Amino acid sequence: MPTADNYVIETRGLTKAYAGNAVLKGLDLKVPKHSIFGFLGPNGAGKSTTIKLLLGLTRPTSGTATVFGKDILRDSTAIRQRIGYLAQDPRYYEDLTARQTMRFVAGFFYKSGQRDVDERIQQTLELVGLDDKADRPIKGFSGGERQRLGIAQAQVNYPDLLILDEPAASLDPMGRRDVLEVMERLKQHTTVFYSTHILSDVQRVSDTVAILNHG
Repeated sequence: MPTADNYVIETRGLTKAYAGNAVLKGLDLKVPKHSIFGFLGPNGAGKSTTIKLLLGLTRPTSGTATVFGKDILRDSTAIRQRIGYLAQDPRYYEDLTARQTMRFVAGFFYKSGQRDVDERIQQTLELVGLDDKADRPIKGFSGGERQRLGIAQAQVNYPDLLILDEPAASLDPMGRRDVLEVMERLKQHTTVFYSTHILSDVQRVSDTVAILNHG
């Protein structure tokens, strides 16, 4: 049976209200290590609010939560150092190539020699299937390629937890397939927590699922 040490995320009665309107209502959640955890619910259910709380981007109205056993309020900075995050609608400098974009992001995490950084970038681009497009400008990328680049950015610092907000929601079937395949490969490297409203995606790749509706 799983113990507390086996969970990356734990929430207890987590609540968030805006102007007295409860968006999240007493959420109890446990996310096992080295799993793909699907956070399923319709638009407006409170999924993105939960992610913001876990990342320390907003404060809970009540309840508590821990990530890596650390409190999301007291230890927010330490938590974020170990997380990779992909927003629902990632934005890029369109004239940069994928490799240049990765170098820019990696510069926030690595102070070692450029050769080591470039090796890590190459590994990550191969992991998401973009190594053959690494030196093309992003403005020519498809939706699926942009999402896979976003996952690569989030993964470049070897995070212990990868949080993806609706990573395949706006993609065509082929783009969704490619993103889901990347997520399956990532499981051996990290824990993947992702939100979605697409039931078939959850059925395909998730080890565990939580369903959220009206908070």
